Amino acid sequence: MENTYLDPIMIDLFEFRPRKGDIKKAEIINATIECLATIGFENTSFEAIAKKVGTRRAHVNYYFPNKDDIFLSAIKYIAATYQSISLENLEKAKDSKDLLNLYIEGPFIWAKKNPYQLSVMFLLYYLSTFKKDYLELNHQIRKGGAERITYLLGQMNPRTKKSTLQTKAKSIQNILSGCLLDVATTKGKSLQSAEAEAKKLINDLLG
Repeated sequence: MENTYLDPIMIDLFEFRPRKGDIKKAEIINATIECLATIGFENTSFEAIAKKVGTRRAHVNYYFPNKDDIFLSAIKYIAATYQSISLENLEKAKDSKDLLNLYIEGPFIWAKKNPYQLSVMFLLYYLSTFKKDYLELNHQIRKGGAERITYLLGQMNPRTKKSTLQTKAKSIQNILSGCLLDVATTKGKSLQSAEAEAKKLINDLLG
């Protein structure tokens, strides 16, 4: 595996100045994402991750004592990457009317750039059904996403009640998740067609 450059998102994840050990952590996190996406949850062992990094199992254990530590860090990194790409796309907005359309495009840009991350993100839903730490993380991710959509809708419709905006925001969030799920789990669904479908469903929802 090539040396991993410590990108700004990873630095934010570690919450301190990068050191040599942080680069190794980044390599392990990226290797974990690739393993989960290509060989599956059951086969993503310490040995598989170590092999992908080009190190020994003991070195992986040194930075991450158990698999949950690695998986949670990987999912946090994925969520941060998703958010960064979405916010970067929003910067293209010329006025408030552009905001929602650019936000809808964000998840599909992210998925195209990071296909392994898309696969792993759906693993979070499964783990959330029986592991409290994953449930809490998914709750925070979904809550933050809904709040951002509510804010964008408020910029477009400042006179609309917040409760109405929140209901529509949740529906938009579910449409985006569902369209991405179709890409990952059904035949013949491309990111391009899923994005077009999401835009149509959301425009119909908003009238």
